[in-house]
Amino acid sequence: MREIDKEGYEYLGILEEDMMREKEMKKRFVRGYKRMLKLVLKSKLNGKNKINAINTWAVSVLRYGAGIIRWTKGELKSLDKMTRKILTMNGAFHPKSDVDRLYVSRVNGLISCEGCVRSEENSLKWYVKNSLDVLLQGVRATSVIRSEETVSKDEFKTSWNNEKLDSWKEKSYMVNL
Repeated sequence: MREIDKEGYEYLGILEEDMMREKEMKKRFVRGYKRMLKLVLKSKLNGKNKINAINTWAVSVLRYGAGIIRWTKGELKSLDKMTRKILTMNGAFHPKSDVDRLYVSRVNGLISCEGCVRSEENSLKWYVKNSLDVLLQGVRATSVIRSEETVSKDEFKTSWNNEKLDSWKEKSYMVNL
């Protein structure tokens, strides 16, 4: 019992308690994400397989706690920036290359940290909104999870990808002027 008092209650690898614990959990997730990212980039995989490995191994670290830990937009943007910096340092991304092109899904684009977390939050809200379970209907009634503005997973993914693609295409149009 003393260990619980000192370190807090941990359930499925996530510390449960107050906001101080949430900051600590964010640091753990960022550390794990950064470690996995560097391990993948040190491998001798080709470019496509490195992107697939990052999407599978590194981004999944953030995905695990996406609906539980509240990430701000700024924190997720800085994670994406850190990702690009590490990619550049390991020769996987040119420093003058277009950022939106990196995330545009040709066949398999890199999944952004922000896109991953927002997608998981949307999926959680969608599940609560459409659940027939009595307990989840109670959660929906208390408005702890605001599920009114959610869309299906496919709609969210399509709109997110279209937003990145439009942003990228708009830049190429501006260059041609």
